[in-house]
Amino acid sequence: MLVLGGGGYTIKNVARCWAYETALCLGVQNQLDNQLPENDYLQYYGPNCELHFDAKPDEKNLNSREYLEFVQSKTLQNLKKLEHAPNVGTLDYAPYDFHDIDSIEKDRLASKKEHA
Repeated sequence: MLVLGGGGYTIKNVARCWAYETALCLGVQNQLDNQLPENDYLQYYGPNCELHFDAKPDEKNLNSREYLEFVQSKTLQNLKKLEHAPNVGTLDYAPYDFHDIDSIEKDRLASKKEHA
């Protein structure tokens, strides 16, 4: 899945937008709390500090259906022209390449003893 942003957002809404869009992509949008958690930037999300807010009634959507379809079409055309990057398949590994939880815990404890 490739998720791309568009722009034109106000700075205080871009984090809200991406939080919700990411949740939609993951199918967990119903698990998001509308009340934003306490953080160092909460003052930017006022006055209600909520994920969802009412749109300004006097704000007009200036994007026509034709323009949006043009942008979508052009984007898809450009993506088709991109040369793919080579990668390793997700099944190209042997399970023994990974450490089991017991050996990780053993190494952690040994490291802890060395630094004590």
